[in-house]
Amino acid sequence: MFESNFSLRQLNKFQVESVTNKYFSFTENEELSKLAQYKLDDNYLILGGGSNILLPSEFNGVVIQPKSQKIQIIEKSRHRIVVRCDAGLDWDEFVATTIKRGWQGLENLTSIPGSVGGSPVQNIGAYGAEVSELIAKVNCYDLKNNSFLTLNNQECDFSYRQSIFKRRPELLVLSVEFILMPKPFTQLYANRTLLSCLTVVIKESGLAALLIFKSIRIGASTSWKLKMNFDYLRRFLALSIVSPTIKRAMVKYIRKKTMPDPKHIGNNGCFFKSPIVDRQEAARIKSIDPTIKTYEESDSHLKVSAGDLIKSCGWAGRRIGNVSIDKQRPLVILNHGQASSIDILNFSLQVQSSISQKFQLKIEPEVVIVAK
Repeated sequence: MFESNFSLRQLNKFQVESVTNKYFSFTENEELSKLAQYKLDDNYLILGGGSNILLPSEFNGVVIQPKSQKIQIIEKSRHRIVVRCDAGLDWDEFVATTIKRGWQGLENLTSIPGSVGGSPVQNIGAYGAEVSELIAKVNCYDLKNNSFLTLNNQECDFSYRQSIFKRRPELLVLSVEFILMPKPFTQLYANRTLLSCLTVVIKESGLAALLIFKSIRIGASTSWKLKMNFDYLRRFLALSIVSPTIKRAMVKYIRKKTMPDPKHIGNNGCFFKSPIVDRQEAARIKSIDPTIKTYEESDSHLKVSAGDLIKSCGWAGRRIGNVSIDKQRPLVILNHGQASSIDILNFSLQVQSSISQKFQLKIEPEVVIVAK
């Protein structure tokens, strides 16, 4: 369905005012024939859940948004289940459905805003997991050639917050096929003897207790109130003895505590990507500020906390006009209600410039910036 001079304010999590010449939404793939009749050229934009994009105040072209939300079981066996989900379904609603049906795999990715169609584009990730680890295929429509195609995992060319879909914006994601485990603890008992399973349970039970103990903080620094240190959460979520229901509940609680709700204040979650550098470069960065956290990425590279870099440059909690950086989560840029896309873009460029000057390091936006 085509609509003219359509406002996108309610369709983007930053809540910036944006108007497009043409807006096209569809639920059935057959409707895409209408797009073939329209001369798109390069003046089009695919919009998912609006959670990872900074829109311009005016878009001179066609904004395309899939709306279909079907979930289908494609294949089922003892140790795996392949589920196809249409692009228009809200991501967290899909994760909730998988947990409710007893399917395991997506629980670490709880409460990430956006749509299922956007998940492979951004290769969303959290707490040591990336969605690309569970994607079998992505079904697409090529807007330039007006043809349907399916890409397997390797063809999607996934890497940290990257995929082929960012380099080829003409690929409209229609549905995604995920390989999940059909029941909780499949990972624990698959291809293991009973003795081996018991060994894992005993080992991981001890580790779980240790991680919980390390996570608890109480003392003068917490005003003698019991608080949790979430630095050990990634290791806890990796344990196969913890049920996916518990993992989802924990992640949901933590994200609610640490991430601002876009329904209450405009934001896209993490605005910047944490840079990945070699160990020598990481040591150089820590020599400038030893408080900067790093995380293992590979044998030769570390991921540097972009939030710590931003905080080190004095941006945490800082506000310019109607735009600010969240004080508790410095990766998040906030729109206090009246900011334009240009206001947010200029603010982000100042943050990047500060980090470049202090650390001689470039951080890149995780958000797709369409604003000009």
